[in-house]
Amino acid sequence: MKKMCSLLLVACMLVSLAACGITEQSKSESSSQQPEASVVQESKNTFETSEEPITITVGVPTAPPALPLLRMMETKALGESVKIELDIWNEPEILIAMVQDGGHDMFAFPLTVVSTLYNKGIDVRLMNVNTWGVTYFMTSDPDFKEWADLKGKTVYIPLQSSPPDVLTQYFISEAGLEIGKDVKVIYATTAEVAAMLASGDAVYATLIEPQVTKAMMSNPDLQIAFNFEDEWQRVNNTETKIPNAGFGTTQRFIDENPELVSKFQEAYEEATVWANENPEEMGALAEKYLGLKAPLISKALPNMGLSYKASLDAKEELSMFYQLLYEFNPKMIGGKIADDGMYYNAE
Repeated sequence: MKKMCSLLLVACMLVSLAACGITEQSKSESSSQQPEASVVQESKNTFETSEEPITITVGVPTAPPALPLLRMMETKALGESVKIELDIWNEPEILIAMVQDGGHDMFAFPLTVVSTLYNKGIDVRLMNVNTWGVTYFMTSDPDFKEWADLKGKTVYIPLQSSPPDVLTQYFISEAGLEIGKDVKVIYATTAEVAAMLASGDAVYATLIEPQVTKAMMSNPDLQIAFNFEDEWQRVNNTETKIPNAGFGTTQRFIDENPELVSKFQEAYEEATVWANENPEEMGALAEKYLGLKAPLISKALPNMGLSYKASLDAKEELSMFYQLLYEFNPKMIGGKIADDGMYYNAE
């Protein structure tokens, strides 16, 4: 795999840690569509001997990784004496603060973020990978056929320094084009890119679900030019999937609550299966807890790439993914490929 040149616009990874496959909410969205900053739901704890309630504070975006957690809350999957408290993050500064403040127990992490933080000596561990692929290149240009056709064009990309950003640059480079010289890149939030595609202001853009479905519902001229997972497999001659995001915690929390962390993994896996099998019900929960439109989530769910895999079980896919990012720009993953200490081990 050849080494690619770095994009000048890519700054320090920690400045743009919202990356990765996780959508931000545009600041221009009406406040009536925004979820409350925190949602609390009681759940059941069948393994704690203490009658004292336990609260798990979880930082999540309004994006695919949060969906199975909503099912866990609704069914009290962890038991009666455990409370799950959601804190919503949709901007990088908020996620960084959550990791650093010591008041949060688990996080829905872009995989670039958890690697960067771990390599900088921050106490984070990757528990699972739950979102795969989920990224698409979209256009309203009927003549667009291949990446090389982007020469002289402007491409809009959300989530700077994230997997969608890095992979877009990678595929463009593989086509023999140079970003900044042959192709102009403009960064915006996920919601802003979707709105520009819907209005026709953007002709070429990278986007993730559920915003892909939302944009296509608004603009009948839009089409999916490339599924990034298909492109990944084609360019690298592999059948592995693209890992995008997963849940993480701290070693401190694991040491203090080993059974709780193990139970969380089991319940999250079960909830992920349920979400995929019940899109309408999942859509209703997303609207109830996160303020997302139920029909949109239900329609987009099959393309969200929700699939649970324990982090250790996903090592093959993660190793290939991190190797690509390391070759592109080591700063995007904290300067090196994380060692095995980053991966949660239940034993």
